[in-house]
Amino acid sequence: MSASAVTPAALPAPAAPLLRVLHAEDDPQIAGIVALYLEQHGGSVLTHVSSGRACLDAMATGGFDVLLVDLMMPDLNGLQVLGELTARRDPTPVIMVSGNGQSPLAVRALRAGAVDCIDKNSPDFRRIAEIAHRTHARRRPASVPTAPHLRGHRVLCLEPDRHERDAVTAFLRTHAPRLDVSATTPAGLEAALAAPSPVDAVILGPGLAPDAMLDLLRHLRSRLASTPVLILAAAAPGETPIAAFKLGAHDYLIRSAESLHDLVFSLNQALQHADTERLNARLTAELAALNLSLADQVAARTRDLENENRERRAAEERARGLATRLLRAREDERRVLAQDLHDQVGQLLTGLRFQLEAAQPTAHALTETLALTDELLATVRELTLQLRPRILDDFGLRAALDWHTRRFSTQTGIAIELDVALPEPRLAPELETVVFRLVQEALTNVARHSGATAAAVTVAADTVTLHVEISDRGRGCDAIAALATHDSLGLAGAAERVRLAEGTFELFSNPGQGTRLHAEFPLPKNLSLSS
Repeated sequence: MSASAVTPAALPAPAAPLLRVLHAEDDPQIAGIVALYLEQHGGSVLTHVSSGRACLDAMATGGFDVLLVDLMMPDLNGLQVLGELTARRDPTPVIMVSGNGQSPLAVRALRAGAVDCIDKNSPDFRRIAEIAHRTHARRRPASVPTAPHLRGHRVLCLEPDRHERDAVTAFLRTHAPRLDVSATTPAGLEAALAAPSPVDAVILGPGLAPDAMLDLLRHLRSRLASTPVLILAAAAPGETPIAAFKLGAHDYLIRSAESLHDLVFSLNQALQHADTERLNARLTAELAALNLSLADQVAARTRDLENENRERRAAEERARGLATRLLRAREDERRVLAQDLHDQVGQLLTGLRFQLEAAQPTAHALTETLALTDELLATVRELTLQLRPRILDDFGLRAALDWHTRRFSTQTGIAIELDVALPEPRLAPELETVVFRLVQEALTNVARHSGATAAAVTVAADTVTLHVEISDRGRGCDAIAALATHDSLGLAGAAERVRLAEGTFELFSNPGQGTRLHAEFPLPKNLSLSS
């Protein structure tokens, strides 16, 4: 056949390129699950590393379309990996994978530039392959322009206090060595701006009074309209942060132990955004002849992101509602089983014992039968109490906690100090159940694992919040590992109960230093308190 006889229809369609995925995860079981999901979805090739440093080394070689990185790893956590990649100006989209739900670390990861954060315990985790492919498709441009050579960024810190100036610049030079950092007082601003090298970002330090800081921000906006200005403030009085953002501040951080780490992330993000804006300006000028509407593209992108966010929020609400209904159904089932054991099996055993006593036994075998009947009655009573104590439904949380802690002390020999201050009238039944189960699970862990001889239980409310705390001085544990491994301590389930009740859950523990579990729940307004 001649070449002229070959038509386009006869040529095979080119195969779609495989998605190149790098997965950083130190848990082999989770790594195996992700590999299985990607294999089932198809269309990708997976590379796995087990530490943050190995991840950075692999990313330095290039060749990956999407990075999946675990939030908690033994050497470098996901935030540190993300910060280094941002400093390198690596454009690879990063999906953070968390085992602690939407924790503050996960929120910081999204703020620092991660495109998504997937909870290992959520339904989205089973869709991780689909999310990775969709992320790459959304991020892949039709043609990739060559970015201009980017010089080192110059960052200027304005701070009147010498010690604070030295602390901020020393931290940035250590944790962001690619930045050219200099510092001066506000009086030295004009001389710093007159230097041959332009200023790429400005930091206003915590030693500035709010009015002086806002005046400096106005002046900088008139001199450096597009230069990012970040504020590291001592506090956030009144409307100062709002005024700062209206004047064009890129970020407003409160000075704390963690704020300098956040400052590095925010600086890298601001500088990368500024570089991107310069590149976009060049591309817009080049594409102006083609009459492309950048505004329409941004609007379409925004609509896509809004639709995805709405779908994600709706899925989360459905999952939360389903989990709440399952917990409520389980408690209802326990209540019914406890009632049946008490009303039917318990009454039958009681009647049987009365009949045996009426027979006035003389045989040894009949005496043993009576003892067995008593043991069965005790077992039924114990099962009834474990399934659902009637005192919780009939008399409320205060009486149930008092009864449970006294019974716990009798059975285990562990002294319990109970302090209860609850509002009147009674709390919602669902909230009372969550708090009772939380205390019950925590005390069970004390008895099984802590080795402590005493523990304290506090359930107290202010005008808007119910606080629950259980503490002991036992052998303690690794709190992060205990919540991440989902082991027999049951802490992950307790944390999920609290979260479904719109509460917050915290665990504080170190080996040899005891354990403290703290939960908070929002309360309706205008509740009176009783002690």
